[in-house]
Amino acid sequence: MEWLVNVHSVWRWVVLLLALGAIVLALLSAYGGRPWDSLSDRLSLFFTISMDIQLLIGAAVWVTESRWTGDVVLAWIHPLAMIVAVALAHIGRSRSDRASGDANKGRQAALFFIVSLLVVLIAIPLGSWPI
Repeated sequence: MEWLVNVHSVWRWVVLLLALGAIVLALLSAYGGRPWDSLSDRLSLFFTISMDIQLLIGAAVWVTESRWTGDVVLAWIHPLAMIVAVALAHIGRSRSDRASGDANKGRQAALFFIVSLLVVLIAIPLGSWPI
């Protein structure tokens, strides 16, 4: 199932690009640079959906490759941290949906999306970084 690992590796770039776009638009809304409009809302939706897809692909890799054995980081820390990151992204989207005003929507989304992205970046094993 090496192809599934490759899909998981490639899809991370989609997640990263959508995360950066959603964070930029959220920060611009938070600081009054632009309204929280349908583009901001859709980008935040696509970011959370991309995180869900990545989590599902990762779960499939974890099960098919028996990743719960061996390296503790890949076996447990990485998957659990990614579940937390996905939850944070969804909380940010939900809170931004419920917030009133463009700045509040942007602040809620930016806070949770940034923390979610930081959890993702911290939980990526060093051997997986493309540098």
